[in-house]
Amino acid sequence: MAYGGVILSNSLSFYQKRIVMSSRVQEKNGGASIPHVLSVAGSDSGAGAGIQADLKTCAARGVYCSTVITAVTAQNTVGVQSVHAVPEDFVAQQLKSVLSDMQVDVVKSGMLPSVGVVKVLLQSLAEFPVRALVVDPVMVSTSGDVLAGPSILSTFREELLPMADIVTPNIKEASALLGGIRLETVADMRTAAELLHALGPRNVLVKGGDLPGSLDAVDIFFNGEHFYELRSSRIKTHNTHGTGCTLASCIAAELAKGSPMLTAVRVAKRYVETALEYSKDILIGNGIQGPFDHLLRLKSGSHSFRRKDAFNPSDLFLYAVTDSGMNKKWGRSMVDAVAEAIQGGATIVQLRMLKQGIFWKQRSRVLQSVVPMEFCY
Repeated sequence: MAYGGVILSNSLSFYQKRIVMSSRVQEKNGGASIPHVLSVAGSDSGAGAGIQADLKTCAARGVYCSTVITAVTAQNTVGVQSVHAVPEDFVAQQLKSVLSDMQVDVVKSGMLPSVGVVKVLLQSLAEFPVRALVVDPVMVSTSGDVLAGPSILSTFREELLPMADIVTPNIKEASALLGGIRLETVADMRTAAELLHALGPRNVLVKGGDLPGSLDAVDIFFNGEHFYELRSSRIKTHNTHGTGCTLASCIAAELAKGSPMLTAVRVAKRYVETALEYSKDILIGNGIQGPFDHLLRLKSGSHSFRRKDAFNPSDLFLYAVTDSGMNKKWGRSMVDAVAEAIQGGATIVQLRMLKQGIFWKQRSRVLQSVVPMEFCY
């Protein structure tokens, strides 16, 4: 009789995980503790970006989101009419209120309007450490309005980026952080990712949605050792307000659920692509930069379901079965087989071995090596 185990890869979407198994919870003090992201960002009165986008994204990904407001903006689909920065001492009070009471897994920072707010955030994280810090270096809104002045750039470079587990600049933000270098090709994006990594963040994602002349939406991920070129379809729509905030908060949500960094980035990119596709025809406001629908799959009877859904390969499962005999024939370990299967896109991997003792030994090695979401037997 064969003994089998199933590993659920982090490349599964939140909805797919619910189908395969019940949502993961940690029992604490008799209650259920869910993954928790704290968003430190500005408020968008039009609700397309900022704190509002982060709240909707985390809700869509099944993660609790608390907030610290750094600025209040008056904005809509036309642009940003006014920005009111929240006093630094009140930002500090918000941070202490949340971090001292709630178990936060990941902090995601967005609009940090002053050097003082950056320092307050870093001081709070020194007092109340979290598992990861996701930095979205917001400087300019989608409509082109400046949200953070040049005086803050040196503080970003010297103090904030070295503390980040990942930084997610678009082309304009990456250029600003690197002194104004021109980024016009994918090769330029790779160079920028490497230069930004040298400033201290553990991982860098340079977003190429605004890359001139590119037929695809190309992002470059760099972890200090390897470059990953992440491509997705370029969706023809004006409803792109808040894409950067959404991507960063989705990465934070997936990290809070236990995903490895590259998996979190890939899931976030797929989520944004799908949301844009479902939202490309909606009409909100009179401007040229409309918001999109973050909760598309949670609403029955919405506009998104009035037409036939486009095929999305990320909705498919890929179930891989390892075989100890074949591994021996090809001279590879079980750990190597599982790692290669997940790297190749497998969402579920089954370990198949004939002897129970060997199975449990290999199980432990695989779990330590690939850091899966869950293990079932």
